[in-house]
This record gives sequence, C-alpha cells and structure tokens, in this order.
Amino acid sequence: MIQIKDKSQCCGCTACASICPHDAITMQPDALGFLYPAVDVGKCVDCGLCEKVCAFNENYDTSLNMAQPDAYAARHKDMREVETSRSGAAFIAISDYVLEQGGVVYGVGYTDHFRVVHKRAISKEERDEFKGSKYVQSDLTGVFRQVKKDLKDGLTVLFSGTPCQTSGLNAYIGKKLRENLILVDIVCHGVPGPYVWRDYIAYLEKKQGSRISWVNFRDKQEYGWAAHHETFKFVNRGGVK
Repeated sequence: MIQIKDKSQCCGCTACASICPHDAITMQPDALGFLYPAVDVGKCVDCGLCEKVCAFNENYDTSLNMAQPDAYAARHKDMREVETSRSGAAFIAISDYVLEQGGVVYGVGYTDHFRVVHKRAISKEERDEFKGSKYVQSDLTGVFRQVKKDLKDGLTVLFSGTPCQTSGLNAYIGKKLRENLILVDIVCHGVPGPYVWRDYIAYLEKKQGSRISWVNFRDKQEYGWAAHHETFKFVNRGGVK
C-alpha cells in the first residue's frame, strides 16, 4: 500500500485514490490543506496498484517524452480573450477546438466560497470559469475517474493543470486511452496551501466587513501586463486590491 513518509514525494494528484478498486484510499488535508493519501487498512488488499500508478515511482512511464521538445509561441487573435486570460489565451484557443469537436474540458474553477477545484465543462460558457490563474492547489477528488469515463465513452478530453497533476492523470489513464487525451500543463513554481487561501479570504472579509463576491489573482485589465496584484470585489464595498 502507498505510504507517504516524505511529503516531497507526493503532489496530491489523486491517481492512487482513483485507481484503488476498493476505495481504500482517501485524500486527507494536512495542516496547510495540502491533500495526501490515507489508506484504510481494513479495505486494502495490498494489490500494489496505488504504488504502480504513482508518478513519483521510478518506473513511471516516460515513453511519450520527447528527446528534444518543440517550442512555439502563440497568442489568441481575439484581444478580448487575451485581456481576460493568461499566457496569451492559448488555453482558450485549444479548448475552443476541443469543445467545437464535441469534446470536454477540465480546468480549475471555484466551489463553495472560492475553494479551488478542478471542474468539467462541455460548453464555452462553462469553460470560461477556468480562465485566469488560481494560485492554490486544486482539489481533484473524483476528477480522474470522470476523465477516464469520458475517454471510454469515446470523447476527446482536454485536461489543464500543473505538471504534477497532468503526469498523475497520464499514469492513471494508461496507454490504451491516451489517444484522445490532450494534456495542457502550466509553468509552475509550486502552489500555496488551500488553508492559507481560505484563511486569507476570511481575513479580508473581516477587515472589510463584507463578503467577497469576485476574485482575480492577477488583474491584467486593472493593473497591466507586468503587475501581479490580486483583486477582490465585496458585496457592500466594491473593489479592493
């Protein structure tokens, strides 16, 4: 069974929990809200699938790795998309194509009160929630299994996430279903803990005396292309940087 003794050897991708046929693994938060697998030994049959699927396994499949990556630069033709997106809105262009072909898109949005999670979209309107950076580890609970179901149903799937999340999904899906899976990972410098973000939201709301209604982690329209400012809108007080 999988046991995380060194947290640097786990990214919380959920591949191990997703592949377990007995649902013996759940993702549990640590003090900062980062998710790590916890095994119910009463359910575990020690089949070893969780260890084999782990992207930190030394036998992780790298057969699709390119000896020399091809590098391209791209920017969306629609400047409105560029202004409301990051990285030139490349994700919007790619996901538009997938959706127009009847596929599905997975990206990061919010649930509850700005808790960061991965979501599924089948329309451009749903997909638009994925625009913009969310500098928090996203919760992937149940998502990998839904991606596999979509692939088995013959759908093209686009999944966007951090490199550790895409590598985890790649390992979980396996070679047979990869043909219709498009992985888009971001240049990642690491992610803050979900509880840090939760507590910061609570701090701002207490300070302003009002509930937050809108969040932008990097407000390009208000502060330009080079600045890096979080922007919040409050129910009773308008916008605050």
